[in-house]
Amino acid sequence: MIEIARKDDLAAIAALTVKAYEEFAPKLAYGAWEIMQQNLQNIEAKSKTAEFLVYRLNDRIVGSVAYCPAGKSDPVIFESNMASVLLLAVCPEFRGQGIAKALTKACIERARRDEAAAIALFTSELMQAAQLLYRDLGFVQDIELPRRYGVQYFRFVLKFTT
Repeated sequence: MIEIARKDDLAAIAALTVKAYEEFAPKLAYGAWEIMQQNLQNIEAKSKTAEFLVYRLNDRIVGSVAYCPAGKSDPVIFESNMASVLLLAVCPEFRGQGIAKALTKACIERARRDEAAAIALFTSELMQAAQLLYRDLGFVQDIELPRRYGVQYFRFVLKFTT
């Protein structure tokens, strides 16, 4: 059910990502949702440094995530030996079925395969369900990041033992 996204999947991934994140729009700073939407839709540009994975049900993409190998993530947020999980999104009507967990585990497996020292991600104070998932998978909140869109963000890290 999880597979590497094809180039012709990128528009569907962009639409899914916006749909998955729009519940947070009313809680963002004034005008921030429009900016966030533009960033969320920029899937094609992100696909140049990250590998998108999709979860399909009956040929419909109901979940997606970007896996970024160590050294290719944003160096302001991620150390050079950290792989990263980006833009995890699940259609609201398919939540609670383990899709986000399966996609995140697929990224963890790739990071281990790539011999990264750790895998990390960033999430906001609004994303409580996501934070529970990450903690359940062994991620630990390690630093507070600058506010974006009027909300606080945090980095979560899962270190691998060698």
